[in-house]
Amino acid sequence: MLSRRLLPVPLVLLTLVVAGCGDDKNAAEVSEATSTAATTATEATSGDGQAPTVDEIAKGIGTDLDKAPEFIAMSGTPPTELIQEDIVEGDGKEAELGDTIEVRYTLQVWDGQVADSSWTREPNSTSFPLVEGGLIEGWTAGIPGMKEGGRRLLIVPPEQGYGAQDQGAALPANSTLVFAVDLVKVTPGE
Repeated sequence: MLSRRLLPVPLVLLTLVVAGCGDDKNAAEVSEATSTAATTATEATSGDGQAPTVDEIAKGIGTDLDKAPEFIAMSGTPPTELIQEDIVEGDGKEAELGDTIEVRYTLQVWDGQVADSSWTREPNSTSFPLVEGGLIEGWTAGIPGMKEGGRRLLIVPPEQGYGAQDQGAALPANSTLVFAVDLVKVTPGE
């Protein structure tokens, strides 16, 4: 596993570049979204420090596709395997490896900090090819089978995310990544 090729351009950085990152307005919006999420999050652990269940996390994210997902605070030991859970099942085209997908998403690290969200940018979606080597393994394994119009929870262990690669203060090395992904459009690959 240590020899596996790490992504040359992480999904988050690629999305920020495509969306025109770097201006003060976007940075302020991400900061505001992070503060709002931290303020409105509720602790979902029991008194004995157990991690929240997938159902608790999914319920917190919500089913309204016109609103940005909200995350509950997560603590305890995160899952060690990829978790994919449809919160809203779509009824459109099904995504497959090789397709180009348009998505809206919010990314939070397991400790509850929102690291990135397409919802804070205009437009609030981004498109890219769903291909191995171009995205983290958690996406190439967790998105296929999802249908347009759906919202999916992905919990990505470090080995299927960025691993030991530090992605900056918002995404420290060995982070478990929690995504809420809305699949807006699927364009079949060639």
